[in-house]
Amino acid sequence: MKVLVLSLLVLLYLTATAQSPGLTINVIMDSMKADGIHYKIEMNICKPKKMTARGSWFSHDTSKIDFASLKASDIECGGYFENGMPTLISGQEEELFNRFEFSNQVFAWEEIYFFRITNRSSRGWWPPMYIVIPIKYKSFRTHIDITDIEFQSDKVVVLTDVNAFYDDKELNIQKSLKNVKGVEVDGFPLEEILKKKS
Repeated sequence: MKVLVLSLLVLLYLTATAQSPGLTINVIMDSMKADGIHYKIEMNICKPKKMTARGSWFSHDTSKIDFASLKASDIECGGYFENGMPTLISGQEEELFNRFEFSNQVFAWEEIYFFRITNRSSRGWWPPMYIVIPIKYKSFRTHIDITDIEFQSDKVVVLTDVNAFYDDKELNIQKSLKNVKGVEVDGFPLEEILKKKS
């Protein structure tokens, strides 16, 4: 009887998670440029105050929001956090340097992901670098890979032009930031959100 009950519980869990939206993000520094340096990467999940009606969770769509025109007052955010992976059963969390991993039950469409990257190895203080990723494409499950990041102190890189494609199960966004130049944080329309304390 215990085996039957346990089997039913496992089946219910698998069924529930199979019907849950999902977001997986990997953000990785350029291994050659970051050799011997520890960068800390943090994430902030934000969304416009006025979003499009969701409709069917499983359909594909492209947002009509002009993300480039949004001001800080048009966006709601939480705070920056370091570790996006679930805590291990042991209760331990791995401290990640030069990469950030996030995996959770999140419906990503029209959300905006802010990343703050700081140099933890330098004796001097370097202002952080930022990356902004608005999710324009609708998908029940979304997978994002941002790679080859070259640290640019006090700059922000906004990723509106990404290699995005659908496969059978999810939206995939892949972008290498090799040789991609950021713009100055000072005067950037979303500077207030970028510099928000955790």
